[in-house]
Amino acid sequence: MASVPEPSPSTQPLPSPSENSPGRRYGGADPTQRRERRRAALIAAGLDTFGTDGYAKVSVKGICDHAGLTQRYFYESFTDRADLLVAVYDDCVAFVRAATVRSAAEIADADPEFLGSSEGVAAERVPDVARAALGAFMSCLADDPRRARVMLVEVVGVSPEIERVRMRAIHDWAALILALARGARPPSDRERLASVGLVGAVTQLLVDWYVAGAGESDAQRFALDEILDVCVELFVAAYGRLLT
Repeated sequence: MASVPEPSPSTQPLPSPSENSPGRRYGGADPTQRRERRRAALIAAGLDTFGTDGYAKVSVKGICDHAGLTQRYFYESFTDRADLLVAVYDDCVAFVRAATVRSAAEIADADPEFLGSSEGVAAERVPDVARAALGAFMSCLADDPRRARVMLVEVVGVSPEIERVRMRAIHDWAALILALARGARPPSDRERLASVGLVGAVTQLLVDWYVAGAGESDAQRFALDEILDVCVELFVAAYGRLLT
């Protein structure tokens, strides 16, 4: 399906001078705060529309209508739909990562800031920490199919620029695995490869789960609990053989 065309930059209206006047307040908010609120509203609208209808089917006008804003406010924060998609994706990743780290830290009986500053999770606690962290990750996607669609489907293959964003996120997840497994100890190339491989395994299993659930595949949809069990076993095995 063809993507929705972007308007020509020459047709994008400029913000009114009064809106950007320094220090001018409306409803108790200064111009910077109002811009931040509009940007947040557009990201929320992007999550709703990209995560429900799909990136290719959504126009800038549709996003703005959903947010209750005019198009000039869209271009105040974003250059085009792809720019908004990156912001929505980054917001989803930040939300899921916070839940993942929080759950891992609770089981490890540590402050969420402990990652990277310790010796890593003790071997006897790896199964429980892996289950808590992976369970939180998967719950975030199961509880909000919009996030699942954006993170697992909509950002794939859009453009080389967005592929770089997605690859950055993959390596950030791999770094989190290494921080849990090794703490502050520098990883080897073998350990880095193992952590990226674990991210890839989890991601593909969840892509299969999402696509099968959306009725877009003839493949069997396995229960999320079964996927979690397999992923925990993969992480435990990798910890014992490749990450310590």
